[in-house]
Amino acid sequence: DHPSLAFQIPRQKPEATPKNALEQTSRAGWLLALAGFIPFAGLALSLLILNADYALYGVAQQGLATYGAVILSFLGGIRWGLALQTRNEEVAPRMLVLSIVPSLVGWFSFFVPAPYVFAIQALAFAGQGAWDAFTGPDQGFPQWFSRLRMWLTLIVTGAMVLAFFATIALSPLG
Repeated sequence: DHPSLAFQIPRQKPEATPKNALEQTSRAGWLLALAGFIPFAGLALSLLILNADYALYGVAQQGLATYGAVILSFLGGIRWGLALQTRNEEVAPRMLVLSIVPSLVGWFSFFVPAPYVFAIQALAFAGQGAWDAFTGPDQGFPQWFSRLRMWLTLIVTGAMVLAFFATIALSPLG
């Protein structure tokens, strides 16, 4: 170990069994994912509760759209990493192409006004979540991660649908 390395991967403790390591990874993944849901919940509820004339309403609206786009890119990055690990040369190029779709949808959604940005992102989260939950285990995801993706998809999509309905009154449709 070189002392100048700013980041080092911790070594697994000898007493940790593979089952315990998997449980620790699963628990940490669930906790981090649920913490990542807090901005979705807080910002979507803010759009529901705050008056549109309130100064922070626009911040909440833009914050949720931005956070949604960032997380879509993150989800695409997970698929990109999975594609890089595949040994199937016929499947890898298709996986790489599909892995950039969430990022492109998130980027495109920046140019769409509320409430439509939230509808687009809700559909993107639902589609990505279905893909991850139903095909993930066959493509290398641990079973706990596929369950996590299913639950997160439900609550994140719900938050985006809530944001859509909270902002629709301000749109030309309202």
